[in-house]
Amino acid sequence: MARIAFAWEMGGELGHAMACNALAQLLRARGHHIAFMFRELHGLSHLSRIAAQDFFQAPVSVSEGQGATSVPSSFADILVGCGYDRPQHLAGLLAAWFALFERWKPDLVVADFSPTALLAARVMGLRRVSYSNGFSIPPKVSPLPAFRFDRPVTRDALVEVDSRALASVNGALALFGVPPLASLVQQFETDEDFLTTFPELDSYARRPQSGYWGPRVSFDSGEEVKWPEGEGKCVAVYLRQDSAHVDALIDALAASPHRVAAFIPDLSPERAAKLRSPKRVVATRPMKLGPLLAACDLLVSHGGNICPGTLMYGVAQLVFPTQYEQFLTAQRIGQIGAGAWLSPESSAEAVAQALARLLDDPSCKRAAAAFAARYPAYSPAEQQRRMVGRIEQILAQPARPSALPPADPALYSRPLQQDREPRNEPR
Repeated sequence: MARIAFAWEMGGELGHAMACNALAQLLRARGHHIAFMFRELHGLSHLSRIAAQDFFQAPVSVSEGQGATSVPSSFADILVGCGYDRPQHLAGLLAAWFALFERWKPDLVVADFSPTALLAARVMGLRRVSYSNGFSIPPKVSPLPAFRFDRPVTRDALVEVDSRALASVNGALALFGVPPLASLVQQFETDEDFLTTFPELDSYARRPQSGYWGPRVSFDSGEEVKWPEGEGKCVAVYLRQDSAHVDALIDALAASPHRVAAFIPDLSPERAAKLRSPKRVVATRPMKLGPLLAACDLLVSHGGNICPGTLMYGVAQLVFPTQYEQFLTAQRIGQIGAGAWLSPESSAEAVAQALARLLDDPSCKRAAAAFAARYPAYSPAEQQRRMVGRIEQILAQPARPSALPPADPALYSRPLQQDREPRNEPR
């Protein structure tokens, strides 16, 4: 059987680990050996069954967020802010990925928001697929297009940042003796893009003809939770404990007659006690959503994978976006009439009002149901079955030759030694 490495490099939500783990479980059940090369390993403690046999810390830029504009406009902007501002810095990240792949020897890399892992896999001739939503799989056009729509983005600006990122990529590749890329978009070429969204929810709104696989979310695993008995609407909550609105939401739900099932990782005992009651369940692990969705009236989330996934079951959405990708999802939800969103600056009163409005007005739930009706064949189980089948087709294909020169004992450390800033030190 094959060795399959799941790489998660950028982004900061538990949903990345959960989605990768769900697909990895199916692959492991078929005899494949799984490794997780994750940005955040601590989140695995919230999962009840972990599919990987091996675990590695993913290489992450120590200067992340320092090289780009305050709000990125394109994926190239994101790259520049995550280590692609200097060839030597990127070469260090590439060296780490080369070393991971050389030592673990995957037959396939599954990349979730992992552009540098994709680049390393391309150079090494590894089979590779992308497994992400529309935001982290940019359209295959050059320059990489804008996802930002709330202010004009000129083509000249896109070309400039695209060229800047490409110069760093080619400068880093030159340090390894690897031929340059002709365009930045080549970095994202794969054997398959598992684009886990729908056209109406795509962060880029328009892209060349693509195969959409539907939202990725697992409904058949997690902690068994039942809706509390009694009257009142049913509200599911999936938030981070550091969300700007957690306390306001807890207060609003505690003062309401509604039934609640909530998962807020690492919530303090004091806050959990305030929320918990006979009508409000506070789970300690991700909840098994399947049994909850039929009666669910509203999901409160940050707009990650769970948001479009539960939308497919006719559930209205209240979104508290914390970064631009989630803001784009929140905008798309609003455009189809299936929910509302609040900025981190919104008041506690605004949170209570939005909660009451969405639960009292059935129009958002109707809009969510109407959207789900557009895709009657969507099924998470069928989606994952087809993904496993496609992955095994790719594994049956011959591997490509590596572009790296013959192995050199110092190969992986050389760029790291060159990544030094000049310093004024006393002689």
